Amino acid sequence: MTIRFLVLCGLAIGLTVGLTGCTLTKDTDVTDTEISDTDPELLFQSGQFENAARSFLAYAKTTTDSQKTYYQLRASAALARSGRLAEAKQLLTTINFTALDTFYQMIYRLTQANITIAERQPTKTLTVLETPFLDTTPEIYLSEYHDLRAEAYTLLGNRLDTTRELVARETYLTDKELITKNQQDIWSALATMSERALQQLRSAPPPDVLSGWMELVQIAKVHQLSPNRLKEQIFLWREKYPNHPVGEGILLALSQRKQEDVAYPDHVAILVPLSGKFSKAGEALRDGFLAAYFTLRPNINQSIRIYDVGDIQQVQSIYQQAVDEGAQFIVGPLTKEAVKRINDLEELPVPVMALNYTSEDEAARSNLYQFGLSPEEEARQVAERTWVDGHVNAAVLVPDGPWGERIYQAFKQRWELMGGNIVEKQSYQATKTDFSEPIRAMLNIDDSQRRYRRIATLLKRDIKYTSRRRQDIDFIFIAAYPRQARQIRPQLKFYHASRVPVYATSHVYTGILNQERDRDMDGLLFGDMPWVLSGNSQHRGIRAEIDNQISDAGNALQRLYALGIDAFNIIGALNTLRNYPYERFDGETGSLSLDDRLRVRRQLTWVKFRSGRPVAIEQGRL
Repeated sequence: MTIRFLVLCGLAIGLTVGLTGCTLTKDTDVTDTEISDTDPELLFQSGQFENAARSFLAYAKTTTDSQKTYYQLRASAALARSGRLAEAKQLLTTINFTALDTFYQMIYRLTQANITIAERQPTKTLTVLETPFLDTTPEIYLSEYHDLRAEAYTLLGNRLDTTRELVARETYLTDKELITKNQQDIWSALATMSERALQQLRSAPPPDVLSGWMELVQIAKVHQLSPNRLKEQIFLWREKYPNHPVGEGILLALSQRKQEDVAYPDHVAILVPLSGKFSKAGEALRDGFLAAYFTLRPNINQSIRIYDVGDIQQVQSIYQQAVDEGAQFIVGPLTKEAVKRINDLEELPVPVMALNYTSEDEAARSNLYQFGLSPEEEARQVAERTWVDGHVNAAVLVPDGPWGERIYQAFKQRWELMGGNIVEKQSYQATKTDFSEPIRAMLNIDDSQRRYRRIATLLKRDIKYTSRRRQDIDFIFIAAYPRQARQIRPQLKFYHASRVPVYATSHVYTGILNQERDRDMDGLLFGDMPWVLSGNSQHRGIRAEIDNQISDAGNALQRLYALGIDAFNIIGALNTLRNYPYERFDGETGSLSLDDRLRVRRQLTWVKFRSGRPVAIEQGRL
């Protein structure tokens, strides 16, 4: 990749020509210099921070004092972005900010911002970059300024401001590859917002570039499964925004989509357990699937055949039966063991969308899509969310048994992979109501009391004492169902952890509003699906349309009912999601995307209990 930069006062970054006395204005004579692939600035801009740091440091050793400062600042920024924060900070302390001229003070602020963003402190990053850079600043640094601010807003969950900064950044980019990547980032940021949010938050009329992007992504969402209508709307959009900078490749990809790519198969089979111990779950899935089918039935010609796979020993033969009876697409089965048996078949002549996942280390058939409500996946999302929130040190409280251990291992693996640290893990017995023993152990309360007794014994008199919890915990992750969570949260407060953020999976919420009982969980954060949080989500789903028709099984097992709805609705979007990785499908279970292993990934809506109600913590953002 080649990047072309405006180089002021005849300076090509990497050449030994001084910057001292250079007036940084766009009117200054410039040389448009093509930088080689080994140039440190090119390495930095392309994300090769470790190599960039080495190169900047090498230049700093062989250049004059004025240039040395520049290279040290850039090396500090590169070190921070490569994860070597201590070295980055140490290098920055050798430079006196007040002694720098305007140009170097600007580079210094960029360095500070790179350090704070590497530390996942987005608020500090925005503070450092609060004062806009002058328009006369070289474009390479204006691009970096807006890119850093975009990263900060992303960490804060503010996708709209992320997009605003990326739009501003693009005005300073000239390299085609960087522009393409920047526009994909714009699309990805807006695609996480619901179509309703994209409409409501659009404030400026054409030809505003940001509004143009928001309207374009909204059009793509609304008509995702109607290529002909999508093509018409893209044409009308272009008439409204004739000079919009969107790349023709994006518009071409949208307008060239074909109806056959999103067509529903004529014959679909659904394999769910309608007998045995998972029969209630199977009924909820079936009812949700059929609810979506009958909602869309006026627009499609399709037959649905339902097969009972309550006997797991029969799942392979039933799959073959469905194929023999004309199924063109198969949904199910539900349990992990049943999915494994399907994956063990020599071939899958008809594509399958399993309603669960194979193990992470197990290779899946090329025709096997996987979509489920995995507690392990939710635990991984907790890890990602807490990392974005700037935490490092975790304490974990999970129930005894396989379920708790699975959640813990999933969280631990993702958390430590990102660089997080687990300072304590305790287990509790879910059948109890008093969880003080594992909580005290997790918070080191017993150690505090032992220290008090030792001191009181040594002094041989009573002393005033307040137990103290350990201070090295940034947050607590709990795996619990509502009954346990309603007890755990107050006991954490009792043991002086009221100000420690507590995160959980969706299992802490029944899905039925009960303010009186759930008030004890106030302050607890968790991620859940739009279907359950219909009053706290901007997702435009079908719940209001079918609410009075939801079956008893659907009301009892809401999340599985929603999975059934999405299992039907997403079939037509699978090709689009597979061909365009930055695309998303707004489902009842979350914002859905497809990874390269054909696993459907759900982006949850994050809420916090306030006065016993789950309240969205990103209103007006996602």
